[in-house]
Amino acid sequence: MFFARFSDAILGAVLTVGAVMMLLVIIPISVQVPKSNKVLAMSPDFWIKIIVWFALALGAQLIFQGLRNAKVGLSEDDIAAIEEKQSHHHPMGRSMLMVLIAIANLFLYYFLIQWFGMVLASSISAITFILLCGERRVKIMVPLAVLLPVALYYFFFKVANIPMPLGIFS
Repeated sequence: MFFARFSDAILGAVLTVGAVMMLLVIIPISVQVPKSNKVLAMSPDFWIKIIVWFALALGAQLIFQGLRNAKVGLSEDDIAAIEEKQSHHHPMGRSMLMVLIAIANLFLYYFLIQWFGMVLASSISAITFILLCGERRVKIMVPLAVLLPVALYYFFFKVANIPMPLGIFS
């Protein structure tokens, strides 16, 4: 069970190779960047590269962690038991219900933007997604659901100069 022992390192290697390919080949070929671009954050390839750099860092971390864990010397049965314990199993009906709730939440979010604006609709939708992911601590949910949309709104409004709908707050 070579793959069970080195699964994290293999996944990290695949992610790292994919990120390097994106940075060196795919993004330069696919994304046209105008020479007149003055603001780095407004460059068409800037945010794509940021995400790919994060993927590269995650891939490197997975390789390091996977190789470190492979040296521990657990037996194949112990590895299989740990993987079974760490995996989350939901009945098929519950999984389908969670997917349908997520899709309904996206549609609801789309319609709430018109009435409540981007910030409040994003907060409502974020709380729904956080609950759907299993988080129940209000100390985590509320600050995350409030601060993230507000921070994104101010970034797009102040830095990128992109107006966003405010709904009833305009």
